[in-house]
Amino acid sequence: MRRFFICLSLLITMAAFASSANAQGLEENSHYHDFKKWTVAAQHKRPLPIVYEWCVESYNKMIASGVSPSTQVPEEVMSADIDFPRIEWKGTVKELNERLCSGGQKKLTGDIAAQHAPLKAALKADKLRLVINENTGHVYRYALAGGKYTDDPKALAAARVWFLDIGAATNESQYCLNGGKRSSVRRYTFDAEHKLLGTTQKAYCGDPPASAYR
Repeated sequence: MRRFFICLSLLITMAAFASSANAQGLEENSHYHDFKKWTVAAQHKRPLPIVYEWCVESYNKMIASGVSPSTQVPEEVMSADIDFPRIEWKGTVKELNERLCSGGQKKLTGDIAAQHAPLKAALKADKLRLVINENTGHVYRYALAGGKYTDDPKALAAARVWFLDIGAATNESQYCLNGGKRSSVRRYTFDAEHKLLGTTQKAYCGDPPASAYR
């Protein structure tokens, strides 16, 4: 019995040493640091799909570099703030990947697909291109006649004219001489096939008047 406890104690000690060695190896692995950086960035309340691609890529490079999926990470708790939830960085690299990286990517992809589906069913050609940013998945809202902004697929499909307040150019002063904030309303005209026929644009000092959305 005494021999059994001695062996058990040795096994526990060896496991703790291996875990410590693995953690130390991780800290020296640049791909692990990239994986952690992009996985944490992907937890933003409004994550960009490309960030998930970066964390998945970093994870694959880390594993290819020789890090075992079962490697335990040094535990860390990151406090919540205005843009990020509380993040518990613990477990194995595989578990973190499945929970926060590749798993999060699958959920976001599903959410984006569900959001895009009705827009892709109702819009086509230039209208669809202007509403959905293919790089980020972001959906843009446009004003219709009268100035009300919407992302309703049927309303956008039916309207021949859209409007968008694009503000002042970034390389120009954002305020007029009278102190009003500069704005610029762009008017888009489409044909029945949702192809863009042309745009016009007019600048204003302060909020655009109702006449800007005609």
